[in-house]
Amino acid sequence: MNAAQRNFEGILDRYFESTLSENPVWANYTGLREGEGKLGRATLAHLQRQEQRRRQTLAALDTLNPRELTNEQHLDRLALRAMLNRECEDFARGKHELEPGALDTVLNLLQHELLRSDDEPARARKNILGVLRGTPRFLAEDAAVVTRPERVWRKVMQQTYGGAGSLFDAVDTFLGKPSTRNARRAAKDYHDAVMKRPLAPEGSFAIGAEAMQRRVREQVGLDYTLAEIESLAQAEAVRVGALLDAACKPFGKGRSVEEIISEARAGWNPGVDLPAVYRSETKRVADGFRAAKAVTFPKGDELQVRLVPDFMRHLYPTAAYSSPGAFEKRQRGIFWVNDLSLTKTTEAEKLAERQQHFGLSLTAAHEAYPGHHLQFVTANRHPRKWRRLFAHAVFYEGWTLWCEQMMVDLRIDRTPWLRIQQLHDALWRVNRILVDIRLQTGRYSYEQAAAHLRKHLGFTKARSEAEINWYSASPTVPMSYWLGRLENERLRQRLVVGRGWSLQQFNDWLLSFGTIPQAWIERYGLE
Repeated sequence: MNAAQRNFEGILDRYFESTLSENPVWANYTGLREGEGKLGRATLAHLQRQEQRRRQTLAALDTLNPRELTNEQHLDRLALRAMLNRECEDFARGKHELEPGALDTVLNLLQHELLRSDDEPARARKNILGVLRGTPRFLAEDAAVVTRPERVWRKVMQQTYGGAGSLFDAVDTFLGKPSTRNARRAAKDYHDAVMKRPLAPEGSFAIGAEAMQRRVREQVGLDYTLAEIESLAQAEAVRVGALLDAACKPFGKGRSVEEIISEARAGWNPGVDLPAVYRSETKRVADGFRAAKAVTFPKGDELQVRLVPDFMRHLYPTAAYSSPGAFEKRQRGIFWVNDLSLTKTTEAEKLAERQQHFGLSLTAAHEAYPGHHLQFVTANRHPRKWRRLFAHAVFYEGWTLWCEQMMVDLRIDRTPWLRIQQLHDALWRVNRILVDIRLQTGRYSYEQAAAHLRKHLGFTKARSEAEINWYSASPTVPMSYWLGRLENERLRQRLVVGRGWSLQQFNDWLLSFGTIPQAWIERYGLE
């Protein structure tokens, strides 16, 4: 190892060790025990100290001769610089003054510990009590920083506050006595303080064209202009729409995708034990991918299918996935099933709720094997430990759509309507690209973005607004789903079709680099 390579390793170590030490919530999520039961600080001074560390790290990177680094170090260099630039950019535009997210941080951390309570109740109890002690101070610190809340993000905070009571109730039940009184009062004080602040100008969530272009390059890994991405999305909408029309034709002339799926859903009865159905379907899909030799499955991992607890029901759609921490010794993922039929009274209502899980084979491929679970467990074993902390949506969401496509292409599920559902979902992800660009560059208002989803995808008002709520805080993530899926197909053409690689060789190669943009993997991962 030469001097530049040693210096680079030192830069990585110093940045992540100091940042994780000062950000115990992040450390806890990665699986480091020293972060458990702590909330850290949310003061402006703390945020300024973090910004100074980022700037110093960027300056240190600039002193290195990049030609002396290894290819693996180049991948970490690009990912680290992208992370630092994004966070510096958010600080410079005052995102900390706009986003009242501290209550969400507290509730997510309490939820994280409650999930741990099934297996390690004593550990969870200790951690929860630590979080509850720190909550009043943490929320008060952040309330002083949020001086001009962005109106969409304030609305999300109100929704979060509205659901906080059920989570606090669950904490009290687990602890066996009322213990959340001070935390509840602090949550109310936080909510009330934010609601009294003057709102930022409408649309303040948008980062603008220049920043959006930079994030396309650094988060998505593409050298396309925004105009080129928009042209790509419009062409994809036409192409995928034509494929969808063709897939619908065998089901009858003039029948829409909604009619076909609705009819199939109405004839499907999974029975009363939804988790058992998910377990069976997850195994069936996984066995199909194994038999097809599409990808190497990890060894020693765990995937548990669990029913969503009562206090989490409002947080999840029909199903969702929680990944293990990057440094957790026990690589256990949880595949959550949200069975809202348990909240209904009549048999007709119960059946209607269970039928919302129709098409769960695609969900299993997306969330479990070979989707999020397999991908994150593989990434969490990367020999370069800091690589495990980089998580670019263009890879992890592009990978899941790639898994859905492979399931159709490999005929792992031969249900006749499966391709229709997969293409309908693909069209949704294509439209995300257009909305993402137009929303973050100010060409769409919040209302116009939601209207786009209603017009082109038939979303309800509530669903469209829920989508735009998270789009507003996650620039380039919505576009990453389909762009990542296209990147995987482009590389498959080059390596499977062009060089004769097997599908398993190709997928294993992709997964071996961690969760970073495919274009970087292509540049530094091919000999």
